[in-house]
Amino acid sequence: MNTLELKNILKFKIDSINDKKFLEALTVLIESKTNPIIMLSEEQKNSLEASRNEYLMGNFENNNVVNEEMEKWLKE
Repeated sequence: MNTLELKNILKFKIDSINDKKFLEALTVLIESKTNPIIMLSEEQKNSLEASRNEYLMGNFENNNVVNEEMEKWLKE
């Protein structure tokens, strides 16, 4: 049995399952294979947290404003 045939069999079988808890568990299993877990260092976590806090405090610029400033800078 090739991969495509196996996928089709699984799709057919999944369509026949009505047990919500089982489907949720299956979803977790599938997501663990399709969504890689990204491991971050403490420094990266701290940097992301600091960025998030700045955003929440309103310390950010609209993308259009930043692009306009870059265009001005490049023309100088």
